[in-house]
Amino acid sequence: MKKNKLMAYFCVIVLFYLAANFAHPVTPTLIVERNLDSSMFGVALAAMMFVNFLFSPLWGKLCMYIPTKRIMLICGIGYAVGQAIFGMATTEIMVVGGRMFAGIFTGGMFTAFSNYVVNTSPDQNERGQNLTILVTIQNVASAVGYFIGGMMGVISVEFAFICQIVCLVIAGVLFFLCCEDDTKYKHKPEKALTLKDANPFAAFLAAKSFMTPMLFLIFAVVAVAGIGQNSFEQCFNYYIKDQFNMSSVYNGIFKAVIAVASLVANATLCLWMQKKTDTNKSFLPLMAVQTVFLAFVLVNSSIASFAVCDVMFFALNAVRMPLLQNMVAMRTTPENSNQVMGFYQAMNSLGSIFGALFAGLIYDMNPMLPFILAAAAYGISVLIGGVYVGKYKKNKA
Repeated sequence: MKKNKLMAYFCVIVLFYLAANFAHPVTPTLIVERNLDSSMFGVALAAMMFVNFLFSPLWGKLCMYIPTKRIMLICGIGYAVGQAIFGMATTEIMVVGGRMFAGIFTGGMFTAFSNYVVNTSPDQNERGQNLTILVTIQNVASAVGYFIGGMMGVISVEFAFICQIVCLVIAGVLFFLCCEDDTKYKHKPEKALTLKDANPFAAFLAAKSFMTPMLFLIFAVVAVAGIGQNSFEQCFNYYIKDQFNMSSVYNGIFKAVIAVASLVANATLCLWMQKKTDTNKSFLPLMAVQTVFLAFVLVNSSIASFAVCDVMFFALNAVRMPLLQNMVAMRTTPENSNQVMGFYQAMNSLGSIFGALFAGLIYDMNPMLPFILAAAAYGISVLIGGVYVGKYKKNKA
């Protein structure tokens, strides 16, 4: 019964990630068609991720008090409303407002996803496998959703948004109906939730109760790498529309290739690394290779090199993400796992904020600047990862 519930949960997550990406490939077209400022491709996402960042720890705390499936229901509907505002936007203020409203609920959804897996997978090996499945679905379904959204964009921008909104609501309802109540797996808080706990910054201050030097380094790697990842991804999507005049179809095709490559990478390299290597050390060379692909874009800016580096970078990123997420999960306890995973999501969001914002703001100065930022950020994350590995080896010895 438990396995059936988990399988149903993963199936609904596929639907959610497909829908969540329907609008991404048509966003550059929306910006161009409605004569909005070009910086909106980065600024809008940064606004969304800023709110996501603020509210993720709070959602992590809420996961301790109410069933996670209820949070998924609320967030699925809230996300849909935010995207409806975004899809109807005709001004920069409406774009930012819609994305910020959606960001409140995306933080809750992504936090709930990892918390549900951690809560219902008490065995460490099973938890690692399920987190890998979760991130694999995220990468593959997101890429496929991107492809589908690109095809929808041929019909119209509005059509892609309508399909997204309907599917997000359906996914929220299905989460509530298909998932089990994970309350019995969670540590029951000793005090009731108060208005003070609703302060997003209070949730960050509460991180001192679980933060360790090693967790801090992992979170730093996650945040800085997130800057590089989002600067590259957001700029790539807009760059091929702006510089090469490629339609949303090409954005979709690139993501479809990434979906296949990510699936292969997770089914082979990721599983091998988890079973045969100490991921606390082996994640570092993986990220170093990703940095090489980002650097290659700087010396060869042809569309072919962009496409190859895009596919290879994100295929390896599909391996990096579950490794780091599991490294965080291994350092949790039943008492703090919900908060820690909420903080992990906040660090992802923090990287997304600066990556998307800076990419949007510096693009007009020079279209290659966001790619330079991406390579530099990833290089710094590798250096931080080197410090982590050094401390890990020392502690283990």
